[in-house]
Amino acid sequence: MEEKGKYFPELNEPQWWLDLAFFTDVVQYLLTLNKSLQGKETLISDLAQIVFSFQNKLKLFTKDLQTKTFAYLKCLKKISESFPNILVETEKYMNKISGLAEEINRRFYDLRSLNTGVSSLKPSFSFLENPFAVDVVSDGCPISSPITKDTAAVELVLLELQEDEGLKGLKLSGVSTIEFWKNVPEEKYPQTKMCAMKLISIFGTTYVCESLYSILKFIKSKYRSELTDEHLSELVRTALSNYQPDFTKLTEKNEHSKKHFS
Repeated sequence: MEEKGKYFPELNEPQWWLDLAFFTDVVQYLLTLNKSLQGKETLISDLAQIVFSFQNKLKLFTKDLQTKTFAYLKCLKKISESFPNILVETEKYMNKISGLAEEINRRFYDLRSLNTGVSSLKPSFSFLENPFAVDVVSDGCPISSPITKDTAAVELVLLELQEDEGLKGLKLSGVSTIEFWKNVPEEKYPQTKMCAMKLISIFGTTYVCESLYSILKFIKSKYRSELTDEHLSELVRTALSNYQPDFTKLTEKNEHSKKHFS
């Protein structure tokens, strides 16, 4: 194929199109994964679930390549059907999927460890999402180091919490994970409350930090270069805060102040 005096022989090779199709399919899934891991108010347990599901999807893709069904690799299927006389060699594609799986396992090894003796955070996520579904007697303490070092105390308090009908009803009502743990009394269940607070405070993504730099660049532009550090700090906090002020109440308070001083 020629275009403006240039010749691209690979465009006439079916194998080049098959490789491109496979690459396109994989990149699309990776883009979806990347987008899913962004956003505000996402807990580490939510992000871990997305990673775990993607790891399982890679196993499914490998099986799909073995059977040459291409049910999940739409672009590869379309191109392979365009070249019915070409045998699709899927072994190298399976090696690529295997390499990708190994890299993801390496990056997220502390979420769900595949090595014996290395602490995994996955049981802690089950505890965070629903402490009433944890079988302490059979499975032991779901929380490990460094979240807690006193697992015995956590087990005892967790068993007490699981018998709290008020908290159990609150969880069944469908409140968010954060709202549920806000309502767990710290004086009654100190160990479990502290473990939940530590898990909730884990930064699972750099999205908020990246948003900060974008907002900072927008606020302190060349047209507002004379902003003081104090005002800049206040504007950034306002932009990043999820707090919604009650303007009606503020207006009423302002009117009341005017009448008081008039």
